[in-house]
Amino acid sequence: MSVHSGLLRKKEDYQRLILEHLRDDNGYQIRNAKNDFNPGLAMDPELLFSFLRATQSAAPEKLEKIYKEKIRNTILNVVNNEINKKNRGLLDVLKNGVDFGGGVKLDPMYRQPATSFNQKLNELYRHNILSVMEEVYHKENERVDLLIFLNGFALFAFELKCNTTGQSVEDAIRQYKTGRDYKTRTFAFKSGILVSFAMDLKEVYMCTRLKGSSSFFLPFHRGNGEDIETGKGNPHNEDDINVSYMWEDILKKDMVLYLLDNFIFIQKEVKKDSDTVQKKTEEKIVFPRYHQLNAVRRLRSCL
Repeated sequence: MSVHSGLLRKKEDYQRLILEHLRDDNGYQIRNAKNDFNPGLAMDPELLFSFLRATQSAAPEKLEKIYKEKIRNTILNVVNNEINKKNRGLLDVLKNGVDFGGGVKLDPMYRQPATSFNQKLNELYRHNILSVMEEVYHKENERVDLLIFLNGFALFAFELKCNTTGQSVEDAIRQYKTGRDYKTRTFAFKSGILVSFAMDLKEVYMCTRLKGSSSFFLPFHRGNGEDIETGKGNPHNEDDINVSYMWEDILKKDMVLYLLDNFIFIQKEVKKDSDTVQKKTEEKIVFPRYHQLNAVRRLRSCL
């Protein structure tokens, strides 16, 4: 599907275009935010249980013998508690799973196997579910344009602006800074989404930790130009939208799992308070810039 940006008359057209690309080209499920999103957990519980039934049904069956009719709430509460632990967070839970004791462990995602030889691992990987919701209320009277999910866990948020209406990515950034409660479960640092994207038809910016007016957004661009002449921004696309690389590359299933497994991490830095001389550990989520990601991919392709 190729749509010239001039044909997008309003933000809703742009939003619908992205949803259709994600569904038709990337295999996403489009979910209903009103019915399927749990803002207190920042999850789509039905998709989580659908993934668990398809990949590791024996574990929930063991837990059901213990917790009986409380099995569903027990799993959700235990997983949520692990995500909210100071020494864990969403990324750690996704990558390392949740241990329920008694030999029962739940894996919230499956990494892409290094080769195609192990049929079981490749089949488990194929069961990873990517989904998207639009107009998601993360709190009363406050909604996000798009949320991207993996196996029911909210990963990325998008605030969209359509340049043809006179708005730009700067308006999306301003909306994050002044109109989004970053203390909700959806935006909570480490336990909520991993990255917030601001995007119009030409540019993309990202923030890994919303903090109101002090939120810091970095460009997430391909770069405009060739080799050493490459500058900021994105190359102009006569036949499509300049930021189409987001759904044609970054939001594809293999790339989302690749990012989670290899690139996104929690960086810890110990700092000493100059007044109290006490040491404090500061954490931040590291998400690669597009040009950094591309450089690594190019190097790997040469090996």
